[in-house]
Amino acid sequence: MRPILWFLGSLAILGTAGMPAFGDNAGVTLPERKAGLWELRTQMDEGKGAHDQTMKLCVDAKMEKDTVLASIADHKENCSTYNIKASDDHTVVDADCLYNGRKVVSTTNMSGDFQSTFAIDIKSTTTDPSETRQDAAIKREITQLGKFVGESCGDLKPGEAEATDGSRIQVQ
Repeated sequence: MRPILWFLGSLAILGTAGMPAFGDNAGVTLPERKAGLWELRTQMDEGKGAHDQTMKLCVDAKMEKDTVLASIADHKENCSTYNIKASDDHTVVDADCLYNGRKVVSTTNMSGDFQSTFAIDIKSTTTDPSETRQDAAIKREITQLGKFVGESCGDLKPGEAEATDGSRIQVQ
């Protein structure tokens, strides 16, 4: 369950608005989630079978702004390539990054209006540049479907997620 919880935080960083793009993407932004309560269905597969998790996440405008700032800093520090291509209802992000000595090349496809629903699909390959074995690469696919539940988050705080078993985690 832990990798998916980490993923929720990563999606918070990836799936927000207002983030300037690097290079030729000046002015292109990422979709902005509507403030309120979201239901997130996440599936992650690293080649050993998919892991599923459903959670509720409270999103607010401050969380989105903080996430944008964290994302900008993270990508400037760790990525040699970070390209965003956006159309009316679809955004694609291609990235080539280095985290903890491991190279992560990914493509993220985002669709939906991010006001009532969204879908995010991330395909990535993580390798150790010093490894020469083919099996050292980790191929990962993560899919997240988001559905807006309502304006009120109830007793969830902004950036807090709740699993179906009632456990909570702060993702932002």
